[in-house]
Order: sequence, then structure tokens, then C-alpha cells
Amino acid sequence: MEPVPAALGESKLFAQYTGDKPTRQRWMPIGETPRYCLDAIIAIEDSEFFEHRGFSLKSFTRAMLANLTQMRFAQGGSTITQQLIRNYFLTLDKTVSRKIKEIIMSLIFEFRVSKDDILETYLKVIYLGQDGVFEVRGYGSAAYHYFQKDLSELDLAECALLAAIVNNPGRLNPVKYPENAKKRRERVLTKMVENDRLSEEEKSIALEAPLPTRINKTNSSSAPYYIDAVNEELKALGFEDRAGLSVYTAMSISAQESAQKAVKNRIKLYETQYPAIVKIKKEKNIPLQALLVASDPVSGEVQAVVGGRDFRTSPYNRAIKSRRQVGSIFKPMVYLTALNQDTDPAYTPLTLLNNSPYELEYDNQSWSPKNYSGQFSGPLPLFYTLKESINVPTARLAMDVGLDNVIDTARSIGVTSSLKEYPSLSLGAFELAPFEVLTAYNTISQMGVKTPLHIVKHVTNIREELVYSHDTNPELVGEPTNFASLVGIMRETLNSGTATYARKLGFNYVAAGKTGTTSDTKDAWFAGFTPFHSAVVWVGYDDGTPNNLTGASGALPIWTEYMKQASKAYTNQDFEWPEGVEERELSFDELEQLGVPEEKRRATRLIFKTTSSD
Repeated sequence: MEPVPAALGESKLFAQYTGDKPTRQRWMPIGETPRYCLDAIIAIEDSEFFEHRGFSLKSFTRAMLANLTQMRFAQGGSTITQQLIRNYFLTLDKTVSRKIKEIIMSLIFEFRVSKDDILETYLKVIYLGQDGVFEVRGYGSAAYHYFQKDLSELDLAECALLAAIVNNPGRLNPVKYPENAKKRRERVLTKMVENDRLSEEEKSIALEAPLPTRINKTNSSSAPYYIDAVNEELKALGFEDRAGLSVYTAMSISAQESAQKAVKNRIKLYETQYPAIVKIKKEKNIPLQALLVASDPVSGEVQAVVGGRDFRTSPYNRAIKSRRQVGSIFKPMVYLTALNQDTDPAYTPLTLLNNSPYELEYDNQSWSPKNYSGQFSGPLPLFYTLKESINVPTARLAMDVGLDNVIDTARSIGVTSSLKEYPSLSLGAFELAPFEVLTAYNTISQMGVKTPLHIVKHVTNIREELVYSHDTNPELVGEPTNFASLVGIMRETLNSGTATYARKLGFNYVAAGKTGTTSDTKDAWFAGFTPFHSAVVWVGYDDGTPNNLTGASGALPIWTEYMKQASKAYTNQDFEWPEGVEERELSFDELEQLGVPEEKRRATRLIFKTTSSD
């Protein structure tokens, strides 16, 4: 049996739009609609549907007399055709001018469209309730929403209830207002008897049928940030007019829901239990924000996008529109540059780096980076300075290998933002977009194979013709053995470095990553990956208020909560190392000889090159 790169299951519908309104809608041919449903809706909404030509003078006059008698707008008198015209082309304003337009358009419409087509379309678009932010449109969706059934399976009582709900889905919701729904259902059944579509005996039986006691929520979330990202990509692809399109995306519903929950849960926790965050909320009343983007690093498919804590209160999508200082999550690019250098001796994970005070003079300026701990020491091995995120050795290394080469490395693995040869570049003192970070870390995880990120997989038009299909173009951008050495070091970040809190929180999968915190604690990051999945998290305030969170205390817990759920879909196995490398465990004696502090000596496994790239 030949292995295949991917297996595709059946696509799941997670969002529909009518104009800009989220919608639940199922197209059902009129031939699959039960006769009872057709008879019920015609009896209650337009008993002369098959006799008139779009407008019924008798119904209109009867409605006007009722309205005058009751001194209020009690009846509308609109035919099914008029209702369809109003839903499709006009507003719901109760004005004379709108009514005149509605009547004229209905008369014209009936000359051009068959009765069956009118009724079929009406049953597809009529509003029948709300499923979260989604409008439930049409009988096909309503059957699942109220009864958890296919439309073709509905019985008389259920068909009568749907016809009843059409009048006022809010007031006639059978779960919230059962008495209202019962009375209206009885009215529908009575009208069916009056129209000779039902016997009294059938009516009596239907009246005894119970109402539904729960509503079927088809999705717990509408994934608004992901949908926003889809729309942005469609615009970039040239799809300005999206009417009639079916868009197949890379979203994983389970991953998206896990991402939204992780962001929401942790932000709520921070605002109640972290003193600095509690104080900011009390004094400035500004919301702490977070973003999370995740992908399949092999295919580049973006499977989850969360651009903030709550789309309703903060629709600005930070995942695709923001740029923030990245801090230490840029450091792997400095170390990769060193590992890529053709020097004698070559840089390896055990190369000793200087961790003494450092001052650099450039352009009539002086720059003196500081370590987060405020302490210095003797030489430290390269792997240790990265996994512990020590600033001064990193800054020295960047200057030794050349800032221009560091920028070239960043460019090669996916960074597209403007980068300048300032010494502070080495510590991430510049802004990147989240998707740039995700692309770069994907490339690292795949041992130098860069695959562009994408959200839209393919698009079909209203005739189900393929009008766009994404073409994945992976590119090898460096020597895999050098990337392997880097991944081996970043794996130690979670096992014994700055990200060990992930293990304490119960994340036990093989993974690699890097924490990032800007010097003023305005931005907290964590970017990490397993062999099968990558995710990037940022936490901070939109206005840059310092928050006292670090990558380890702010971003890592969100990443961990998300990855604990997302990783359940995969096996827990190590990275697939390229040829030309070996894995070696360092002894405690070796760690001591390398200058690793006693309290930091832990079991350490690293990846070393065994052959040249030739």
C-alpha cells in the first residue's frame, strides 16, 4: 500500500452568509418537501397561492379591514410571492411606497417565474429563528434546528409548527414560548382543515403531538475572526463579489473552538488573578487582548485564527492586521544564522558564547544589552543561552555572524517586514505580523522546508465549477541538518528552559518553541510546534500599556491549553530528523564542564551534525 500525503474527509459547513449576515441555510428541492409542509404554509400564509398572479386583492382587502377594525397593524395581507420579493429585494419598512413597489415587483415576478420555483425559493430563504449569531433561513435548516431531522422526515405536527413559526420566530419559539407556539400551530391546522387539506381526525392527532424541548445548536461558535481572515484572503485573490461562491477553507472546527476557548479562559483568569492586570483593569478600564494563529506546518494550512478576546466587543482582527514587537521569539533566527555559517571551527550547540557585560558603539550611539536576570557569568554553551533566552550572548553572537546575515536568514524562512541592521535587531526590537512568525516557525519545524500559509483551499461558483484552487509550493531554503540542530535546542526550551511551565500544566507531547517578552513588558509571545502542528500566541494591550506578563507567564499558558487539545489528533512522537545528524544526551559532567550552573543541570538531549552538507 502506497502512503499518501493527506486524506480528505467530507467538508463540514461552518458558516454561510446572506449579504453580510451569518446564516444557516439548506437548499431542499420542493420534491423532497413533505406535502403536509407545503399544505400548511400555503394554508396559513397564502391560501390562494395557486390562483393569484402575485397579488391577492381579496387577502389585501381583508387585511386592511382587520387593521382598521383593530386600529393597529394586525395583518399584512401579503402573498407568498410578495413575502419573497420583500425578503430578497426590499426593506421591512411598513410604508406605502414600499408596499406599492412590492406589489408591482410581485406581479412582474409571477409572469417570469413558475409557482413551483417561487414556493421552493420561499421555503429556502424564509426566516425561521436564530442559532447564535446565525439566522436560520429556510425549511431545510429549520428542520435540523428545531427537530434534529431532515426536512423529508417531518410529520404533520412538525410541518404545522414550522408554518406557525414563520409568522414571528421570536415570539413563537416553541422552547421559550410553548403556549404561543401551540396556539399558532392550532391555527395552522384549522386553516388546513378549512382548505380541505386535512381531516378533523388528523388535526386532533396533530394537536396532541409534543413540541420540541430543545434547540439544536449546530456549532458552539461562529469563528468570526477566522471568517474575517477568509474574507481578507478572498479579497487578495481577487474575489470582490462573493455572491454564490462556496469557499472551502483549511479551518479545523475542533482546533478553532479550542483556540477560542484557550484565549477566553486565560484572559479571564489573568484579569482576576494577576495583580498588575487587575490594577490596569481597575484604573484604566481597558481590556487585555490576545491572539492565536495555528497551522499544519507541512501543508501551510491555517487551521485556527483568533484575533482577540471577543469579536462582538472587539472586531479588530489582531491576527491579520496587527504588528507587534516580537522580542526573544526572533532569537532562533540569530542562532540559525550561526549554525549556517561556514566557519572553522563551525558553530555547534556546544560552542561557548561570551556572557560578560557588553557595550557597543555605533552611529554615535551606545548600546548595552542586559540579561533578564541582571546577572552575568563566564562563557556558556550556545544551546543553553538560547533555551534560557539570555540576551547578552545572543547580542554578541548576532554581531559576530553579521546583522546582514541574520536578516537574510529571517527573510529566507518567511519574514517579509522591513528589518534594519540595528544591534537591537538581535533581541527582536522591531515589529512583525503574527503570520510572519508562524511561517518562520513552520519552516524551522520542517527542517528548512518553507511552505506559504493559506486559508482558502478552493472556491466553486454557484454552478459548482472550480474557480480557484490553492497550489502549495514548498521550498527548501537551507541545510536541513542545521535546522535539526536548532530544533533540538528549541525542544529543550520546553523540557528544561524558559517554557517548562507547559510541562507543569500537563502538556506532555514532544514539542519545541521559544518564549518572547519585550523589554518593557508590552508584548508577551510564545511560538512553538510539535512535529504535526504549530501555533503562535501574543498577549498584550492594544495601546501598549506594560502588563508585567512574560512570554512564559502570559502567552505560554494559552498556547499550552490550546495545544493540549489540538495535539490529541496526532501521535506523540519525536521529530523526523534528516540524514546526517545524531542525537546525543549530555552527561552532568559535560554540563558542568560547559559552564552550565549547577541548579540548571538537567537531562539534555541535543542534535549534532555528523556529516557535511555535501
